[in-house]
Amino acid sequence: MACAMTGEKIQFDRDVVNVPDRPVILFIGGDGIGPEIWDAARRVLDAAVECAYAGARGIEWREVLAGEKAFTERGSWLP
Repeated sequence: MACAMTGEKIQFDRDVVNVPDRPVILFIGGDGIGPEIWDAARRVLDAAVECAYAGARGIEWREVLAGEKAFTERGSWLP
């Protein structure tokens, strides 16, 4: 199933990094206490971006499946 992506890729042009206003950043939520830590970290990061850019910029978080969650959903530890 394809997901609609509203964010944009970070582009590299030689020595210049071009970060769009809403970059797509991938994350792995983790197992055990990982999801709890990730939820807290995400709130901190989103708040920092909000504070720095007053809503003009943001992050589109996209999960990459790995570990137990991946095995449960896709039958593979690292699909």
